[in-house]
Order: sequence, then C-alpha cells, then structure tokens
Amino acid sequence: MFSFIWWIIGFYWVSAGGQTLSQDSPQLYWLCIIFLGFDVFFVVFCVALACIIGIAVCCCLPCIIALLYAVADQEGASKEDIEQLSKFKFRKVENNEKQTGNIEGPAGGIMTECRADSPIEHVLAEEDAECCICLSSYDDGVELRELPCGHHFHCACVDKWLYINATCPLCKYNILKSSSLQEEV
Repeated sequence: MFSFIWWIIGFYWVSAGGQTLSQDSPQLYWLCIIFLGFDVFFVVFCVALACIIGIAVCCCLPCIIALLYAVADQEGASKEDIEQLSKFKFRKVENNEKQTGNIEGPAGGIMTECRADSPIEHVLAEEDAECCICLSSYDDGVELRELPCGHHFHCACVDKWLYINATCPLCKYNILKSSSLQEEV
C-alpha cells in the first residue's frame, strides 16, 4: 500500500516539479527517482514471482495429488481379498422370459453365483445391468463381482480398481475393514 501511495505522490512530484526540484534539491530529486525505480522493480518482481508460482502449481498438480494420495493412507486390496468376494455370471433376459411371467417388471438380466453348490440368483433391472466403472452394458456370459455393499461391476474393471483402492467406487465401502470384521466374529 505504501509503495502504491509513494508511486502516485513521487511520480507526480518528479513529473510536475522535476526541473525545479532537480535544481533546488538535487539529492532529494535523485532519492525520489531511486525510490520510484525500486517501486517498479518490486512490482515486476512480485508479478513475475506470482506467475512462476502459478505455473509451478499448474504443472506440478498431478505430482501433488499423487503425494496426497500416498499420504492419505489409501491401500489397495490383495489378490486373496479380491478373490474372496462373490463372483457371478450374467445372463440377459430374453423378451419371451418376460412375457411368460418368470420375471416381474423390466429386467435386464440375471446374475447367477459361481462356485456355489446352491447358486444364488439376483434379477437386475435394465438400468442396473451396466458397469458403473466402464459405463458399458453387461454382455451375456460376462463375469461380475459383487462387493459386500451390494454393488456389482465387471470383474476386470473392479479388480483393477480394488488393487489400487480397497473401497467401492460408488459408496466408498471399505472391503478390507468388512473382511477383518467377519474374521473376528
């Protein structure tokens, strides 16, 4: 603020009475010129520094985000943890199945549990018959993985996600904490 006020007063003083001031008091005149020069240097330095800091933040933002994730103690799941989750086969529901009355409402498909003696089946609505990670519809015969929170995804999509971050991509339910609670019980 002082620099701005000095710039206005000093510039007016030097430009309006420069000739008289330089003859009557040359030392004061040159002191004003030097202070005005410092003002210009200070403004240029501050603007340049602000630009450099802005560019550095923009260019280094991915590095900063990566460091924050590392510090945030986000851990991924191991292969064993992921393999413990339920795996399902998806089967599209045909129009004739809907018409015969086997399935009520608008269904997109049926998930049938793999690796089970008495497999559990879940009927999926049409809007739920897609992977929320890759945003593509489930194809007939594709393998799905269901998390303990009830959300389901393509096995390949959710496995990649869980290796990095052991939480559900939709509700942030931690699959590691749920499995450790089940082991204690």
